[in-house]
Amino acid sequence: MKTKVVLLILIIASQLVAGQTRYESMLRAQALSDRGESDEALAALSTVITNSPDAGLLLLRGNILLEMRNVTMARSDFMAAEKLNPGAGLYGLAKCAAASGDAIAAIAYLEAHLKTSQRKSEPEIMLDDAFSTITSTSEWRNLWKKDWYKGYERKEWEIELYLRSGRIDLAEETLGELSALYAGMPVTDFCEARILSARGRYREASALLSQLTISPDSPPEYLLALAEARAGEGDYFSSATIYGRLISAEYPDAVLFLRRAEMLLKAGDRTPAKSDIKKYLEFNPESSEALGLLGKTYAEEGAIFEALPYLNTNIDRHPGNAMAFCLRGDAWMAARSWTKAAEDYTMSLDLDPNSATVNLNMGIALINCGKEDDACYYLRKARALGEKNATQYLSRHCIR
Repeated sequence: MKTKVVLLILIIASQLVAGQTRYESMLRAQALSDRGESDEALAALSTVITNSPDAGLLLLRGNILLEMRNVTMARSDFMAAEKLNPGAGLYGLAKCAAASGDAIAAIAYLEAHLKTSQRKSEPEIMLDDAFSTITSTSEWRNLWKKDWYKGYERKEWEIELYLRSGRIDLAEETLGELSALYAGMPVTDFCEARILSARGRYREASALLSQLTISPDSPPEYLLALAEARAGEGDYFSSATIYGRLISAEYPDAVLFLRRAEMLLKAGDRTPAKSDIKKYLEFNPESSEALGLLGKTYAEEGAIFEALPYLNTNIDRHPGNAMAFCLRGDAWMAARSWTKAAEDYTMSLDLDPNSATVNLNMGIALINCGKEDDACYYLRKARALGEKNATQYLSRHCIR
């Protein structure tokens, strides 16, 4: 009996490790591909695929190969993915056919794809450059004579477009039309929640989205919207939990680790937040946002020597980023190294002279360096830029 239990534990453990390897390989390969390191991306995927063929990994590798214009190998991966998960490879096969100039085959695959539950949205297909070679053909025009999408899908895309362009008023008008035709449908409640969030009514948005995301199979976009709404209403721990749910479901976006870290930091849970930022840096080691956030977190804890490697790397990788110098200046300020802080604030202001916060901090650093006359210039500028905290320093050090 004990032997069986041990074997079961080992099997479960091996499955967990395999799942982690698969997910991390996917994130690493995607990050490498986004940076233009295609050969390294393929290497990150190939061993995992060889040991454990997976439709998702095959699709990712197929897309990378297609970007490298290796249509033959890309087609092979998409066909393998299709065998493992019927319907999964059709869109990739359509892109391969289009890349080969075979409009008839491309449309046949695309039509088959549009009949599956895995179909992409019309805007996504229309904006896909892979089909640019066949969009002027009669086959393409004939395909789109048929209405492949429901009315509520088109209304949802319209609302999303308005929200992205800041036209909440037009989004609300379209929501009225959607509600009149499809009242009580999840898509209608989702669109209403998105508009509520855009209006800053996060608590109401969260209430709607919470009901829409009870199921384990909830759409990722619903969960992402709920995470943002929870953050908007100040419930940072709940927001972090939702990002964790997406990570557990292996949603293919490494930025989830960074967003969860931000929420954990706001919730006051620094240790797991730092672990998440470090995990994100494994995939995107040059991310200015991540390097700066991790350095800032250590600095706020008073761990200046732990902070500096990340802050220095951020400046080395992003010498034109004013915030990179600002964050290191803040770290020196926390360590009461006023001269070093002033040096970094000087560099930051060279790149962005109209930062109210940096002008204020520059003034404070100079006061502590014994340079009150120089400090007054920056304090006055900070106040002019809207930094109210500059007033107390001006009254104390700059009014004779």
